Amino acid sequence: MRRAALVLCAVLAACATPGTIPNRPAPGTDAWTLHRTAVAAVERFDVEGRIAIQRGGEGGSAQVRWHQDGPRFELRIIAPLGRGTAVLAGDADQVSLLTPDGARYVSRDVETLMAEHLRWALPVAGARYWVRGVPAPDAPVQGLHTDATGRLRDMEQSGWRVSVLDYTRAADLDLPAKLYLTRGELQLRMVIAQWTPVKP
Repeated sequence: MRRAALVLCAVLAACATPGTIPNRPAPGTDAWTLHRTAVAAVERFDVEGRIAIQRGGEGGSAQVRWHQDGPRFELRIIAPLGRGTAVLAGDADQVSLLTPDGARYVSRDVETLMAEHLRWALPVAGARYWVRGVPAPDAPVQGLHTDATGRLRDMEQSGWRVSVLDYTRAADLDLPAKLYLTRGELQLRMVIAQWTPVKP
């Protein structure tokens, strides 16, 4: 168990604070509405990239492979230097965690499971929308701003500050290439190297 905790700590990484990005209040125009509708419709996708996390004085980085199919997901967190892979998988009802040393844990609460065994947590149910650059539909949103083309720049939802620092083009959609998420002392930066969205 101690070895698993030490290995999983390698996932944590120092993450720099993003630069200032001009924002504007989310307009009630077709640009944001059309973009949000098109992106939110893509409920099946694969993402590959890197994640960097800082919490207090701890930090590290890892590769990420994220598969989403509606409410079902699999998130592989691959620590550097061959230190192993943590695999989170499940849906809205149940999630499992397989640690690098082969231990398996099951819970109905993904955040609690991650906090106990990875020492950080991400609300995967909401993040499946944030990674596409849109708010989750079942939670209030505050301070939402878009850019000149109607794409999300930043917002607050479920206690998290979500900022999209850059976009890329995939399957004729503008999708986040760099995300910065913060809640309290937890800071998470994700750089997406490859997007594979599957349109309905």
